Amino acid sequence: MQPKMMHFLKYNRFLIFLILLIALILVVSFINDPYLSSLAETINYTLLLVSGLYAFSYVRNFFRFTSVFFIIAIIVDWMQFFNPDGEFINTLRALLSAPVLALLLIMTLKSVKAAAEISKDVIFASLSGYILIGYVGSFLIVAISLLYPGSYNIQGRMDFLESLYFSFVTLTTLGYGEILPLTAQARAITILLSILGPMYVAILIAMIVGKYASQPDPPTKQ
Repeated sequence: MQPKMMHFLKYNRFLIFLILLIALILVVSFINDPYLSSLAETINYTLLLVSGLYAFSYVRNFFRFTSVFFIIAIIVDWMQFFNPDGEFINTLRALLSAPVLALLLIMTLKSVKAAAEISKDVIFASLSGYILIGYVGSFLIVAISLLYPGSYNIQGRMDFLESLYFSFVTLTTLGYGEILPLTAQARAITILLSILGPMYVAILIAMIVGKYASQPDPPTKQ
């Protein structure tokens, strides 16, 4: 049973990673109880980082040099769960999570680029990369709202769900306009996300088309 499970995890690592990325959005959106929502979010985020670390464990020295940062990020996330109103721990969580997820984004793009052909891993990794940009943006938005109060036209500090919503609305260039950046720092992050969204799609399409064009034609039947 154990070899079968390891085989499944190995050959579906990007699918599992993508499912956890999507699940994190659903967790914070559809669980109405604040405590249960926060608990489920923290557990999901822990699994997400573990899954991301495992997805790239085959890369030489990746696990050795990055596992400590992932462990620290997980510990800080659980500290935030037990102290949700602490401004320092919320700021630290955002500042730690953004680079950790950015590292996963870079590794995801490298795996897509290095792939010899289009496979399910390439597709799942490509989708994961786009969602990761939104998550990195959401943690940067939280950090900006804490470090520079009044950066957005909302009451109090921006929570994770609000930042996630604003990040993806900006990333996809929908721009509904009910949350507005008011400071130079908030506007800088908004500009960056609005550029990265279309740029990622354009680069990704070019990479996939290039891989498809370079694949050998299947043998013709005589």
